[in-house]
Amino acid sequence: MKFAELSALYHQPLFDLISQSRAVHLRHWRGEEVQRCTLLSIKTGGCGEDCAYCAQSAHYSTGVEREDLLSHEVVMAVARRARSQGATRFCMGAAWRGVHDGSGKFERVLEIVRQVSSLGMEVCVTLGEIGPAEARKLKAAGVTAYNHNITK
Repeated sequence: MKFAELSALYHQPLFDLISQSRAVHLRHWRGEEVQRCTLLSIKTGGCGEDCAYCAQSAHYSTGVEREDLLSHEVVMAVARRARSQGATRFCMGAAWRGVHDGSGKFERVLEIVRQVSSLGMEVCVTLGEIGPAEARKLKAAGVTAYNHNITK
């Protein structure tokens, strides 16, 4: 989606947006079926960004304890449990500004994504800012959706 299209979508009247979103929903999700997803924070707290709304920011005393990137074993144990409980999508979030291709933490995340994807689950992530190279590698590793906060 181009920025102009995104801007037009963002600036339209709320009820027009609601009607459009309902139409998209009905095209893809008939009936009363709901997808079960599990969300895991794979790296919590200590983010250097100053997002006033976010409890992960190191700039505020929020009570969120800082935790380093979880090990493959811990993430896989949670993913297996989620799958056994009926989840078909596994989402992972990390509190940092972003990841960069070639960094050790990005390589660890790619390996975690590959392993979770091998369980037959959809994989989504939110890792902060990424570029085209990171997006391509995440997709190749098995990511089916990327969550991102858009800021001005």
